[in-house]
Amino acid sequence: MNLERQTLLRVVVIGGGIGGAELLRNAATKEGLELVLIEPKDRIECQALYPDYLGGEIGIEEMTAPLEPFCRKMDVVHVRDRALKADFADKRVTCEKNDIDYDVLVLAPGAVQNYFGVEGAEKAFAINTLEDTVKARRFVEKTRPKKIAIIGSGPTGIETACFLADNTSCKIFVVEMMDRLLPTLSRNASILMDKILSGKGVEVLTNKRVESIQDCSVTFADGTALDCDMTIWTAGIGPAPLIESLDLPKKNGWLLADQYLRVEGRKDVFAIGDSAWIEIDGKLATKTGMEAEIQAKHTARNLARVAKGEALKPYSIRASTDSPVALISTGCGCAVGIYGDLCVPIPKRIIYTFKSWIDKSFVKRFK
Repeated sequence: MNLERQTLLRVVVIGGGIGGAELLRNAATKEGLELVLIEPKDRIECQALYPDYLGGEIGIEEMTAPLEPFCRKMDVVHVRDRALKADFADKRVTCEKNDIDYDVLVLAPGAVQNYFGVEGAEKAFAINTLEDTVKARRFVEKTRPKKIAIIGSGPTGIETACFLADNTSCKIFVVEMMDRLLPTLSRNASILMDKILSGKGVEVLTNKRVESIQDCSVTFADGTALDCDMTIWTAGIGPAPLIESLDLPKKNGWLLADQYLRVEGRKDVFAIGDSAWIEIDGKLATKTGMEAEIQAKHTARNLARVAKGEALKPYSIRASTDSPVALISTGCGCAVGIYGDLCVPIPKRIIYTFKSWIDKSFVKRFK
């Protein structure tokens, strides 16, 4: 690892997930940039494929790519360390083992599981990281639970339910606090997904706020309970600890970004992906892999403009909360395409193949 300063514009990227890795891949083709990645993990992971892995559809190799060969190919210095804080006056990132100076900082540490203060929720299984997902799959294979409760009915929860229903003999329950499935998407999507889950024998429980989670049961705020052998929490995300510690403008805990994807009030700090609150022209960006990739590509182009002393170009949100875009796998080679109020379950095989190609090609591009 060579951290000797060069005459180029040093761009330090915190986080090697979808946003960070895609930014580096695109920035590596630009002139005038010295690229440094701070990431404790040794692999790039495609979180969109975690439900597929949990259901036994794919192996680890199909949803991850080693970082070192990628970084060598892209001429990126990989600092395998954990960022702890940043000094914006001295333009320095403090890690557990290193202090790293920067000219421009890109914050892309992603998000962490949010348990919303629910008692015992931390003991439930999760599929927000590779380690969590591997642990959950091993439990399913070893203990063969008869009843599984999935807390949360967003795309991850739905995909998890579908793959488990197709590949195990478990009775699956999907628990949602709101009055319908996929509450952040259209009602048409909710109705269609309800039919799909019903056809797989999955039981949907809406208007159920979780009060606490025990080893073999889930207790709800209305006093009722659900007996189960395994609980999987997919009910939401929150800011990474690093983001919480930074003295930067935030909204709802997320880094507040301007129209150029810079942190508000900071010309030398960018924020992309799940860590950022991006609201432009009345539209709020969704926290999805697709949106993170597009933000990363745009930021790479703007970094090249910074190196050349050119004016930055504003970002245009592609997938907003008022017109969300989603491709949701529903198992058995099927998927649903969602764009705003439009839901397309047919032709199923084509949509599934398209989604599978998108997810797996993300991993392949880094190998």
